[in-house]
Amino acid sequence: MLRSLCVSLSGLFLLSSAGAQCVTAFPSNEAFTGFTVGTPGTLVNNWANITSGDDLDWWVDKNGTPTALTGPIGDHTVNATSGNYMYVEATGALNSPNKSAILESPCYNISALSSPYLTFWYHLHGSQQGALYVDINANGTITTNLWSISGNQGLLWKQGWLNLAPWAGQTNLRIRFRAVTGSGELSDIGLDDVAVRNLTPVFGCNEATAANYNSSVNINNGTCSYACPAGQNRVK
Repeated sequence: MLRSLCVSLSGLFLLSSAGAQCVTAFPSNEAFTGFTVGTPGTLVNNWANITSGDDLDWWVDKNGTPTALTGPIGDHTVNATSGNYMYVEATGALNSPNKSAILESPCYNISALSSPYLTFWYHLHGSQQGALYVDINANGTITTNLWSISGNQGLLWKQGWLNLAPWAGQTNLRIRFRAVTGSGELSDIGLDDVAVRNLTPVFGCNEATAANYNSSVNINNGTCSYACPAGQNRVK
């Protein structure tokens, strides 16, 4: 009887320890600043490359990816070559075509969030570009293709988002970023500034230099316009 009680208490302790590792302080922002550049580099804060079910790893990088005409040249956080971001390298027969890499976040306990939202910044530049997907691992149950983007998205970082309301109350939620390289080496895929938080989304343009700037916007949906009024020209 005593042994059974000890085992039970031990099991409770393990469950408690596992729960304690989940992120409970929000907003939770990951800019990959504390990660060490490498192939794949050193991932911290309980971020991890999935070791089964995919082909490649996400790498920690800065100062531009090695292949011209694809990949970011700097991070999104500080818009500089000195800042870190994560990316998937598409060069080489083992890296493309159609090779996948899954990056998984730490566990989030979002039970205290009334309007949980995921936002992040992605970079898909290249004429042979593939696709980026967001999957959810909720206490071991994986739901795929909840958000996706594919094809060449241009030179700039763009914002993605996912409403996490369907998982409200979840105490063990992990985000998976699944990159799939395209038809060749011009399909590097980047990721930066991942945030989980309470958010009432206001979509639009929050870039101060745009003609349609709106200070109340908290999610940039790619609608920023830099067109000048009639009779005026933009000075570069």
